[in-house]
Amino acid sequence: MRKLTGLIASMGLLSGAVALAEQITPPTYVCHRTDTPINVDGKAEEEAWQKAWKLSPLRDIEGAAIPNRTEVKMLWDDSYLYVYAYMKEENLWATLTEHDSVIFRDPDFEVFIDPDGDTKNYVEIEINALNTVWDLLLTEPYRSGNLALHDWQIPGLKHAVQLYGTINNPADKDEGWSVEMAIPWTSITGHSNQPRTTEPPAPGSIIRMNFSQVNWQVQADAASPCGYSKKQGKNGKPLPESNHVWAPTGKINIHMPEHWGYVKLSATAPDTWESMPVPAAHEAEQKLFAYYNMQLEYRKNHGTFNTDASSVPPGICASVLTPEYVAVETTVPRTGERIRLDSHANLTRTAPTGLIPLIYLWVHGNNHPGDAEFWGNEFRNYAAAGVNVLIIGGSAEQIAALTPLATQHGMRVFAWLWAANRPGDEKALQHPSMYAVNRVGKSCHAPQDRPFVDYYQFLCPNNKQVRAHLLAEVDKLAALPGIIGIQLDYMRLPDVILPRGLWAKYGLDMSRELPEYDYCYCSTCRALFRARYGRDVAAQSDADAEWREFRLQSVADFANSLMARIRSHHLQSACAVFPTPEIAAQLVRQDWSRFHLDLALPMVYYSFYNENPHWSADCTATAKQSTQERFPIAPGLHLPDTTPEQLPDELSRLMTASPAGIGIFCDELFTPAMQHALRKWLDTQAKKRPSTIQK
Repeated sequence: MRKLTGLIASMGLLSGAVALAEQITPPTYVCHRTDTPINVDGKAEEEAWQKAWKLSPLRDIEGAAIPNRTEVKMLWDDSYLYVYAYMKEENLWATLTEHDSVIFRDPDFEVFIDPDGDTKNYVEIEINALNTVWDLLLTEPYRSGNLALHDWQIPGLKHAVQLYGTINNPADKDEGWSVEMAIPWTSITGHSNQPRTTEPPAPGSIIRMNFSQVNWQVQADAASPCGYSKKQGKNGKPLPESNHVWAPTGKINIHMPEHWGYVKLSATAPDTWESMPVPAAHEAEQKLFAYYNMQLEYRKNHGTFNTDASSVPPGICASVLTPEYVAVETTVPRTGERIRLDSHANLTRTAPTGLIPLIYLWVHGNNHPGDAEFWGNEFRNYAAAGVNVLIIGGSAEQIAALTPLATQHGMRVFAWLWAANRPGDEKALQHPSMYAVNRVGKSCHAPQDRPFVDYYQFLCPNNKQVRAHLLAEVDKLAALPGIIGIQLDYMRLPDVILPRGLWAKYGLDMSRELPEYDYCYCSTCRALFRARYGRDVAAQSDADAEWREFRLQSVADFANSLMARIRSHHLQSACAVFPTPEIAAQLVRQDWSRFHLDLALPMVYYSFYNENPHWSADCTATAKQSTQERFPIAPGLHLPDTTPEQLPDELSRLMTASPAGIGIFCDELFTPAMQHALRKWLDTQAKKRPSTIQK
């Protein structure tokens, strides 16, 4: 039996998986609207700025993670797009004072804005610590051979810098500097040879953006006017500058707009959580641009485009292929959009014709450990059935071994992390104070006191050791090459009320809350409640509304701390949750409408609640309404509740709620017959639209 680790090494899949993830997963950001004035002074002291979300950390332009030294935020209103950045820097220096100087010769901060995402007519703004600006318009990226419009101006641009230290003084250590900009929509949405519009984008609009921080290695130099000089290599030339960007392009060239991040302009207030999924068409567009860039390189080396049809990758159709002109197109499998790109970088899209959901499958990766042949065959079958994303559980080593195999078959991977419930966690078991305690004082640490089943070993959501421990677990999984996210499970307290369909199994009547199943009454939680509300928990605690609210928010705060850490690693944050936020709050203290999610996977298992199959779709619709669709929802289908013959109807019922995806639980029950039924259903959905272009 071949070992998975040996297979990975022999195929060199780890680096390839990382490269693939970087190429197809650009960062996203929801830019919230401010209805209060912004004073552009470089300080960002307004309440709207304090509530605005930070962008994910900058990375090296080729994709590597770097220490986080820069924070960027954005806001917008009818007149301006606002940008704020704070950059840590021990040596503040700058030399350029003339407008439209080549600012990146100094350390600088750069903003790139492509308002319609067509990779043309995009704005670039560079600014240094002396508040000197270079604003320019690029009608096309430099790769096309056209020159940027360097003398193009942004009328009404507001910008300010704050220095936290002394500039051009190597005798001390500085803290850093900040930049604040108000960029008029009149210039973002207009061009040099077109009338500037006075209309801002509509709420919900998506623009493509990137940010870059350029820095140089310097040394103190008394002979230099600024007190510093750039360090030089053996060739006598300055060492290369660093390029830290929001959306890596994979090359030391930021002028590849197809790789930039997606920014959604939201009408909601700055303190509202809202996720921004990568558009379904992104991967298809990436394939077209990869071929386009290859053709440009070929023309650079040979003088003409490559007319060999065999050079066109699978899934792309070459409609024109001549030495002077190339046009290729493809179809987005999930939406039916047809996308066309030609050698003049003209990008056109048709309207979507219908959404086919992403299919998620939970996989117990600790089964068949080390069996590459087994998992290779399984993953091949899952992909053929139409599964898009695997949620793989097991140890970090097992997930690391299986991820490249999934990627090889075109599927993405979420690492599956049990959060508040940690059965067999050796580190946690050494600290009894980390565990949740019920109303009668019994802890989940002691085997004889655990509720329902032995593996219910829930931790306290407010315990500092618990949070540090789980953050470390997130960091461990986030380091696995090739994953696109982490899915949290058991992000809740134990069931204070079981779903009605399970009462008979445990011989309980849970029509009211029972003290022995009501958690967390540990000393940490009681003390925090006392500090917050100025009193102890009421004697009739099941009727204490503030105590209930305290625990709901405690679970949400715990979840959000983990989700923020996941996103800091440039990964998506998902969570398996109870059917609706209202049901979850009542049964397990999990109001997941408060979670800062990138994806919710509600377990709408109707048999657990003695309901009929239509109940699952109804719950999904209710959950979308409760969360105001601030993040995608993919309801989970419980395979023990159905048969292969019934599966198409189950899927179609769920689709009446227009979910972003559908989860399937789980791999052990995903038989060949189930796989065939899923494939047949997906094919039926696709036949309702124009067929996908295939070479």
